[in-house]
Amino acid sequence: MKPASLAFSLLALAALACNLGAPVAPPAPTEAPPFTAQPAAPSSSASPLDPRALDTAGIEECALVSDSDFNALLGQSPVDKVPEAEINKTACYYNFSGGQTVYVTLITDLPGKQVYDSRMQYLDSAAGSEAVTLGETALLQERDGLISIQAVVNGWYFNLESRGFDRQAVLALAHLFEARLIPYPQQAAEPTAPAAGEENPVSSGLNQCQNPYYPIVQSASWKYQLSGMSSGTFTRSLTAVRADGFDDQDVFSAGTTRQGSWACQNGDLISLTPSAGAAVTAAGVTAAYTIESNSGISFPATPQPGQEWSQNIVYLGQETTNGVNIETRNVMEMTCQAGGIEAVKVPAGEFQALRVDCSTKIDIYTSGALAFTFTSVSSAWYAPGVGMVKSSGTSNMGGTEIVLLAYSIP
Repeated sequence: MKPASLAFSLLALAALACNLGAPVAPPAPTEAPPFTAQPAAPSSSASPLDPRALDTAGIEECALVSDSDFNALLGQSPVDKVPEAEINKTACYYNFSGGQTVYVTLITDLPGKQVYDSRMQYLDSAAGSEAVTLGETALLQERDGLISIQAVVNGWYFNLESRGFDRQAVLALAHLFEARLIPYPQQAAEPTAPAAGEENPVSSGLNQCQNPYYPIVQSASWKYQLSGMSSGTFTRSLTAVRADGFDDQDVFSAGTTRQGSWACQNGDLISLTPSAGAAVTAAGVTAAYTIESNSGISFPATPQPGQEWSQNIVYLGQETTNGVNIETRNVMEMTCQAGGIEAVKVPAGEFQALRVDCSTKIDIYTSGALAFTFTSVSSAWYAPGVGMVKSSGTSNMGGTEIVLLAYSIP
């Protein structure tokens, strides 16, 4: 498989860097013929399952389902298990000798109904789905040979995806979790509103988005020159500004457009999926993404030299290249540290700018297997009241430099 298209499509969603290239059409995945199992009853003696207790950095994560349960419900056990080591999630890909796959994930840091409702905001998540009897609520979707179940089971968000097994067997596997998952732990009570006369630390209005190094103003725009791995220009603009967030857009001279949304929390800026699904479009290529999980921040409210922050995002992607559909899971881990104030000269002028150094890793999965890992290290310079004036970085796909040509902040 050629991973460049998938990597570039995802990178286009990262609003702090824009390393875009010409998309490359990946080949269509092959599909094994459906396997019809004769389910047997799984063992009833298994211990209650607490997904938080599984080691998210090792093979223990794949203990979500035992070989004996797979044999009982699907008629065979997996030949390969790939744990997905992430914060606040327990997940594993199971691959079978006949080409069948099973992917199971449980979100561990948020109540299941909250995650489920968030996923259901996106039309693609519910399109063509049907309600099934499982847990508190559940939807089953069958599309292009993939059976997907999204559910709230015993208070947890649960997702099961399978290719190559029949519907009855997949449902039986899902009901296994209904019987074994412990109840989701009770959450602490929400903080009460401040009493009369007390100050609320969260100001109303646009104060949520006020950031000295990233001005959030309706219709603000920045024009950049891109060179290195890709070349050309692009213009970034703020298309909508809300009290607690904003939408932005990059339009590239090569004809590609990136659209995204952000949330604001007391000046902290957090990259999000747009309400209609983040999208990147180029000639012959359309890629749409939604976010499965998102933790951390993209840019802090008042970064100080030496301050560190991070963000971890899982993107669910659907890319169509010349009529060929590819489904991906893209796991991004970004860590950043603020440096000092440095003098920077670019075509738009000379600035005293804060340097921010970041490292990024993106694991791109297709059909349950790791297809490609993108890694990069970069530095960006942010001028107060202006925003990013320069960015320079290298990755395992090449180097890129971005400089500010002009800007307009009403």
